[in-house]
Amino acid sequence: MHHKPSRLLKRIPMATQVLKDWEVKKECWENDVYVIQTPISSSWKKGGQPVRLTIDYKSQLSRGKEIYEQNSKELEDKINEVYRYVYDNNLK
Repeated sequence: MHHKPSRLLKRIPMATQVLKDWEVKKECWENDVYVIQTPISSSWKKGGQPVRLTIDYKSQLSRGKEIYEQNSKELEDKINEVYRYVYDNNLK
């Protein structure tokens, strides 16, 4: 049994586009949403300061409780996770 191509296309669900991390950040920045690294100490430390993340959502600040090492992969991953969460739950 052969189907016309247009009938087959109707049965195939459209793939949802997954934005790359930089695209998610761009969308957030265009909507006045920022994730800011806030050092927990003002003294100089080789390799960077421990930091907390602060979310600036359209000038409304929300400070995180977890502490991350500045310039770490863990911090980079968390920043990307926070941007994606805000985008998925507030900007989509």
